[in-house]
Amino acid sequence: MRPLLVLFALMSIARAELDLKPLETWLARQKTLQSLDADFVQERKLPSLKKPVTTPGRMRMVRPGKLLWELGKPVKTLAVSDGATMTLLDVAKKRGKKIEAGSPEARQFTLLSDESFRDLASFQQAFELVESRMSGGIYQLTVRPKDKAMRKNVSWMFLDIDTASQELRAMALELDDKTRIRTVFSNAKINPKIDPAVFTPDTAGYLMK
Repeated sequence: MRPLLVLFALMSIARAELDLKPLETWLARQKTLQSLDADFVQERKLPSLKKPVTTPGRMRMVRPGKLLWELGKPVKTLAVSDGATMTLLDVAKKRGKKIEAGSPEARQFTLLSDESFRDLASFQQAFELVESRMSGGIYQLTVRPKDKAMRKNVSWMFLDIDTASQELRAMALELDDKTRIRTVFSNAKINPKIDPAVFTPDTAGYLMK
């Protein structure tokens, strides 16, 4: 019993020593971020595969809650949220489904447009802060969702924040089946004008659930 108490004490000390200043500075910038257009490369590691699957894509976002996530070039998968409903489309198979934007499955895509990224207090309400470190000017933060329903889908989240530009360089999610999805962003355009029509997907010809 005593070793277990010592372990909990050490964990508490480690969490108390988290450097939150880089996170707070980055979140302060998020208050001015209303829209985002960025390219990305997504790496998906599955326990059943020896090599990760790498796919390019593009993300467009307008706060609050609107998102277009295009995976593949040409696009193979679409995730589109209008703030109330998330539409997931398999372009190749012409199949799709609609789910609530607030569901854990949808929030895997819409986390960055979430209100929890508005300030440090909101972030700490949504996430348990586990570990932080600096590596070559990149602030790396490990967190866990506090919401039980969300945690059933996303066990861990990892953020890489460039402390010089205050930009998010990468975000990784570890799912409940141990799949890890790491998204590395590039060519980010802050607060561009984005046509609202892109958040209303054309589902003509799709078999929808």
